[in-house]
Amino acid sequence: MTRRISSICYKVFTIISLTLGIFLNLNQTASKKALLSYYTLQSNILCLIVFIVILFFEIIKKQYKTDMFYLLKGALLVAISITAIVYHVALTPVGFEMDNLAKSINNKIIANFLVHTISPILVIFDYVFFDEKGHFIYYYPLVWLIQPLNYVVYVYTYSRLGGTFYNIGGSKQFAYFFLDYNKLGYMGVLKWLIVIGILIFTIGELLVWFDRKVKKNNVLVKND
Repeated sequence: MTRRISSICYKVFTIISLTLGIFLNLNQTASKKALLSYYTLQSNILCLIVFIVILFFEIIKKQYKTDMFYLLKGALLVAISITAIVYHVALTPVGFEMDNLAKSINNKIIANFLVHTISPILVIFDYVFFDEKGHFIYYYPLVWLIQPLNYVVYVYTYSRLGGTFYNIGGSKQFAYFFLDYNKLGYMGVLKWLIVIGILIFTIGELLVWFDRKVKKNNVLVKND
């Protein structure tokens, strides 16, 4: 099996995981509008769209791996990493769920597992296995902060327009407890955003370091 065929098969499997996770969550929710307003669903949908486009390009053998691709791919990796890390580290301990488990609890657990764990892992390892290394630049993490910051703006705009979320371990008005200025105050929210922003920036810099480290090692191996 060639590397291209392996990449295509892997991306098909990743797309299936993303699609199934999104479908199961939306199929079992009392409000699709509320669920679609969570960062988890938005990051999974973004990954799904990008992977479908990439798969199409690979099937027709169109060159697409430009500098802009790697900038956007890094943003995608950071976005889906945030989904996994924040959920498992910050949200699960406080009993957060995106829905009220109104239907099958077992199916909901599978749905959560797909969008928060399996799909993020598959997206990250697609980069590890199939993308050329050495294209990430040290300042990219600053650019990669734009997408999560846009989500904060989205949440407050959505809430201001009357949108609501589920009120289990999070906030009915602001989705996540760390965005709820009614409970934490503006300074409390700001502190959380600074901490999360530093975490995101650190994730980005670690990604750049890993990217350059692998590239350097590959060059050394080839020279040997």
